[in-house]
Amino acid sequence: MGHVKLANYSLAYYRIKKNAFDGAGAQSTVMFFVAADVDAICAFRMWTTLLKSDCISYVVVPVASMEDMQSEFKNMSPSIRSVLMLNCGGLFTLEDFIELSPDVAIYLLDSHRPVNLRNAFWNNEVIVFHENDLDKELTQEKEALIYTEDNEYELQGISGRESDDDDVDEGEGEDEGEGEDDDENNGDHIEDCDETHDEENHRRRRRRTGIDSEVVPGHNKRRWKESRVILVDYMSKGTHFSTSISSQTYVMATQLDRTSVGILWLAIVGLTSQYLSEQIGHKDYLDLVQIYKDESKRLAPNDRQSRGGATSRTVDLGSGVSGALPDDGTIQCTDEYRFMMVRHWSLYENECNQVYAHMSIDLKRILKERLEFVAPEYGLHEVLYTSFTRSYGFRGLMSASDVVYSVASLLEFSPATSVALGYRAEWTVDESAGKDNIAIGVNGQEEAAGSSSWWHSNFFRACDSLETGGGEDDQLRKGLELCMKIQKAVVRQSIAIIEKQVIISLSTCRVATLKDGPDLPIFWNPITLKKLAQFLVHAIREYGSKSGHRPIPLVLAVLKEETQTFIVTGVHGSPIIGEVIPNKFGIVFEKISYNEKIPVKHLGFDKSVIEIDRDDMEAFMNSIGRYLRQ
Repeated sequence: MGHVKLANYSLAYYRIKKNAFDGAGAQSTVMFFVAADVDAICAFRMWTTLLKSDCISYVVVPVASMEDMQSEFKNMSPSIRSVLMLNCGGLFTLEDFIELSPDVAIYLLDSHRPVNLRNAFWNNEVIVFHENDLDKELTQEKEALIYTEDNEYELQGISGRESDDDDVDEGEGEDEGEGEDDDENNGDHIEDCDETHDEENHRRRRRRTGIDSEVVPGHNKRRWKESRVILVDYMSKGTHFSTSISSQTYVMATQLDRTSVGILWLAIVGLTSQYLSEQIGHKDYLDLVQIYKDESKRLAPNDRQSRGGATSRTVDLGSGVSGALPDDGTIQCTDEYRFMMVRHWSLYENECNQVYAHMSIDLKRILKERLEFVAPEYGLHEVLYTSFTRSYGFRGLMSASDVVYSVASLLEFSPATSVALGYRAEWTVDESAGKDNIAIGVNGQEEAAGSSSWWHSNFFRACDSLETGGGEDDQLRKGLELCMKIQKAVVRQSIAIIEKQVIISLSTCRVATLKDGPDLPIFWNPITLKKLAQFLVHAIREYGSKSGHRPIPLVLAVLKEETQTFIVTGVHGSPIIGEVIPNKFGIVFEKISYNEKIPVKHLGFDKSVIEIDRDDMEAFMNSIGRYLRQ
């Protein structure tokens, strides 16, 4: 199978549904591995809504690294027949971390790019969701991968491969497509085709052991090297992102005819999280915004009719926006300020102590005009962008960006952050304390699913906050409070870095190393560290536009005293707002680790965030500039 394109996502869902019932009265369970990001959580909530409607039980395991996933797979229940990986594992070769089995289908839905070619074209147990037709988009890369793998024995003289051949053969996808119909060749026909694979695997095994090879060795070697160059070039383009997986899941829900206002809102929040993190460009964002704008108009009347045919009455929501009554839950397309959580801060001038939501309506209406008038003077460009808001009952109006900031803050708030900020959240527990992880079943019941920590508690609170009412005890509001405190720390640290001239400019990048300070533990979390790095890049970009300096990549490292390690991330700076540049730091970090023999540990599922020993830090940082030039 290998992969499935967006137009056929519903077929993959039907296969998961089919495999949930074995025909003997017993029901298997679907397992989710979900990464620590807003888009993944939104997609998870959308998937589980669909599964619940079909009475399919599931368990969820939040994962923060490939090692987490690896350990969870070893303890996986035998009742699991389908595993869905949401924004985790897409850049890694899964067979290097987990033991693939023909009894368990792994569905990989990840917006990280480039696609791992072995996952997409080599292992039949792994099904990669992709918005495009990979057989057409990556024809050259697919052929190069298959050729290098098929001829590895002959060209490298590897012996004793019989056992390895068997392992690989069991997990291979389609070959070049000899004798197959179009659906199978595109990787979209997701019915069982074991007989075809058995015959194809036998042919490959013979060819790999060299039994019937009649090709001239010199020609083989030249073509093998050319294929390797194609593969290296493909993987060297740098990390970037495709359409959010929540947006892809919404397309699947549309194919299944199960869309709703709630599912649409989750898709909007997931898309917004990508845009605010500069993972997608402005044009791609606006294309989906227009689709969701039309969808919000289409779904709103249906939702009102389902509640008894009540008509919608509108009220003035401020900023010249009118919408439905607070209990309507209607989604509105509006212009949104780029200022973080503008509805929840106070403006320093005019009404200095008044939260934006309580300001006079007249001031809200003229704020946009005044900002546009003074923006050029302060270097503020594109202050507004098109987004969405939704009524959260009588709790007030929330924008999609508000929800993104809140959920992200709930995810990143650790015990170390709590101590550094002097803010005690009731759910934070000692990091070393273990308790049962909670897995939500089809009936909302809790099931045990392994060990847990503070991060697991954060995950489920973040999921809970996406409820229309903000979750139990209004977790959405608490997330906004946390976001304000964390953002103040980001600004404080950024000012300190700039004033103390911590940033060192190299020919190919800028480097900053943080070793002390009261806020340091806050940035041990990869999410917060990347937020700080992006904030610095934005500041440098604005400064550069005035001084003539070009924006160049930034490497930021923070010391973690308790483990004597450094957490390191690298980000690229785009010269203009709304443009996205592929991040090559993941490739650079891997090259340094391999060539300089420096052990690194990947944090999360983006290869541009790593952890290294303190003793290796100097050698590692000295190598970055050299490898970036390659």
